[in-house]
Amino acid sequence: MALEIIGGTGSLEEKCLVAAASIFEVLSTRPSNEPLTIGLCGGRSVVGLLKALEQASKTQPRELLSRIHFFMVDERIVPLTDPDSNFGGLQQQLFTRLLQEGFITESQLHPFVASKEDAQSACESYLQELQRFGGRFSVVVLGVGEDGHVAGLFPRHPALAETEVAFIPFFDSPKPPAVRMTASRKLVTDSTMSVLLVLGEGKREAWQRFSAGTSSVEECPAQMVKTMSRCLVVTDLA
Repeated sequence: MALEIIGGTGSLEEKCLVAAASIFEVLSTRPSNEPLTIGLCGGRSVVGLLKALEQASKTQPRELLSRIHFFMVDERIVPLTDPDSNFGGLQQQLFTRLLQEGFITESQLHPFVASKEDAQSACESYLQELQRFGGRFSVVVLGVGEDGHVAGLFPRHPALAETEVAFIPFFDSPKPPAVRMTASRKLVTDSTMSVLLVLGEGKREAWQRFSAGTSSVEECPAQMVKTMSRCLVVTDLA
């Protein structure tokens, strides 16, 4: 495992720019015939990194940018126009500007669209869509919640027990809205690289559990990234 922590002094903007540069460095070293996929989360923690990704995109070769496909690591099962939609937030904060500047096309965006009634079949179709682009994430971006959750994988939730590469619907989220989907633990940890965002004083307890390494994945799901070959942690708590 290669765990790198971007903490200490310096602004959050500077830290996110370092992380964005690392993401593009990893993507640029992948074989030219390999699909490039970025799994993105929603939430407040990801905003700074999205701005850094937009800025870093301006210096990347167009050929590299044209190979990147964006998927959701987790999503609230609501219309994409709903304020709770993770994809809707990403569209406002990143995708629209990348489209306007000609860095990407609509075909590179892969929202998760489902209703409560067809959530299971929508998850199966979404996995098939990811499989068209290699079946795994090149880079997965995860915000850590106050309870140590990542994506839609909450402490002691049954979704953590899924052992297959999958997208999982669930109807009892500890945080509203109740109906959501998440990438499975295996799908997350099979990624080439993870970027873990642990930001804000409200995440202090989660950071202490993660950095101490004394909690299990069931107690602190963020611990799962420590099994990966490369993980970059961006924090303002260390």
